[in-house]
Amino acid sequence: MSGTDQGVLILGGGLAGLSTAYHLEGVRPAVLLEREDRLGGLTRSFRVNGFIFDITGHLLHLRRPTVRALIDRLLPDEWASVERRSFIYSHDVYLDYPFQANLHGLPGEVVRDCLTAFVEAHADPARPAPEVLAQGSFHDWAEAMFGHGIAAEFMLPYNRKLWCRDLRDVTAEWVSWSVPRPSLEEVVGGALGLKNKGLGYNPTFRYPTGGGIEVLPLALARALSATQVHCRTPVVGIDPEKRQVTSAGGQQWNWDDLVTTLPLPVLARLVKGLPDTLRQRASGLQATRVLNVNLGIDRPDVTDRHWIYYPEDRFVFYRVGSPSSFCKASVPAGCSSLYVEVARLDFAREDVPGLVRRIKEDLVACGLLRPSDRIVAEQVMEVNPAYVIYDEHRRNTVPELLAWLARHRIHSIGRYGRWEYGSMEDAIHQGMETAAALSARKGTRSTPAGHNNQESTCLTNPASASPTS
Repeated sequence: MSGTDQGVLILGGGLAGLSTAYHLEGVRPAVLLEREDRLGGLTRSFRVNGFIFDITGHLLHLRRPTVRALIDRLLPDEWASVERRSFIYSHDVYLDYPFQANLHGLPGEVVRDCLTAFVEAHADPARPAPEVLAQGSFHDWAEAMFGHGIAAEFMLPYNRKLWCRDLRDVTAEWVSWSVPRPSLEEVVGGALGLKNKGLGYNPTFRYPTGGGIEVLPLALARALSATQVHCRTPVVGIDPEKRQVTSAGGQQWNWDDLVTTLPLPVLARLVKGLPDTLRQRASGLQATRVLNVNLGIDRPDVTDRHWIYYPEDRFVFYRVGSPSSFCKASVPAGCSSLYVEVARLDFAREDVPGLVRRIKEDLVACGLLRPSDRIVAEQVMEVNPAYVIYDEHRRNTVPELLAWLARHRIHSIGRYGRWEYGSMEDAIHQGMETAAALSARKGTRSTPAGHNNQESTCLTNPASASPTS
């Protein structure tokens, strides 16, 4: 970073960091540091015995024209547009997603109880407005919005498996875009067997025709000509007063603006001068962890369903998806693939090999696998953090922490940088917005000492990279 502008230092080479770098190209000098040997973050892909696996399910849902235009410009011929086929498995039947609008097929008494309670909740003159309910607990929100029947059959048991805690301690701030709220007519129609398939934020999605969502971060990375990118460079300290970052190798990186996608609790531990009370509160931010088990099966067409939700406690997983159902190129000929998700607050005391065995048993129990199926590829990964927990502590901590950082020209973005439930599109868009805000902002200091002009050391070929386990 030369001249009077030491430019922008970006921590993290996932979608938010790469989008920031891409949109700063030619406007301000930038350096990007990534701790792993490859870019992409949670959007990396892995090749295992001829199967292409992502980290759980990463399907691209586009709502913003600006992000859609960027994707089309970067990869104009790489995408298949797919109509969603997602289901809920409950009472030994498959229901179209979303549960609340497709009750037909459940036992008659379950449909009756769900429908009656929904009508009562819908007609309740004392029910607060949705935006008021969203400020309370998810438990109370689900009961008030859908009635006790739908809440008890799906909303509460599924989300207990996802959030791993009493849902009275989880706020409902995250539901506005992620949980469909059908009309009375749609719920009644769904109970009578009229299909409601287009509800929710993701009725269609895009996925690379050749398999592997990693083509998206790699496309952003390939477009960087001015930005210097350094992998295998974990950060161990951040000094806002000096505007200096120290990496594990002892090198110091100066900046006029710092963009970070590090998880907020991690970032708070690294920032010198952060008030102790705020640092302590940041350490109390919580998230679930997810055990992601990817399986390659030596049988074609294990399922044509893209992903399935499992609210019942008899199954250890909360969701199972099938990459081969929406991308045949992700598996060898004659094979299928599944990804399985199990959430915990901590796997430290978990018998992970035993849990993987239980997963396979439950896949047979729910009918996705046959006892005779041969698993020819397997990958086990822990995603940590996975889903940030929305609670009163988060509500009272995150805005104040982000504001303190911003006052010190530290811009924390991305799913974990903002400690939120966000999508790939959200991460890309936040990079766009951050770059736009920083483009008009120039630095005022001299050339940094210890700056490294080496070329990128990041691996760029997912096919040659070893899977994590």
